Amino acid sequence: MNPVEKSSVNALAEALKSAENTENEVGSTETVADFVNALLAEPDKKRRKQMMKEFSERRRDVAKFLKDNEELINAEAEMALIGAAVGSTHTEKEVSYKGGRRQVTTKTRKLPPNSSALNFLLKNRMPDKYSDKPVGGVEIEDVSEIEEDIYGADKE
Repeated sequence: MNPVEKSSVNALAEALKSAENTENEVGSTETVADFVNALLAEPDKKRRKQMMKEFSERRRDVAKFLKDNEELINAEAEMALIGAAVGSTHTEKEVSYKGGRRQVTTKTRKLPPNSSALNFLLKNRMPDKYSDKPVGGVEIEDVSEIEEDIYGADKE
């Protein structure tokens, strides 16, 4: 494990410990997943900005972790993009109750490759090869033999 990954994991562990040790305040029982879902469901841009400000003030540990470990977040996003580009297998657990008994059904779905994600990945990872407007070195062909044949040899 490289030093950046090690510090990121340590920061995550510290953030989790501090989250477990904090006493519940009014309105602070919201998990990060609940917050993200509420944020995505909110259509008003000003309200979303206010929600982010309030959440970052309530959960300074999470906000600090996200700010300090941007490379970890970027790596997670990159891995998700690669998974979408090449296709992946996704496992879902569905909980249902029948006759007062809890039943957990596990479904495995194979997601096909996403051509848009693949296109984006290739264009950004290898722009010299997959760009719409490739920029390559200019090759200059030696045409001196052709010129000699057409115009004759230079006489000095």
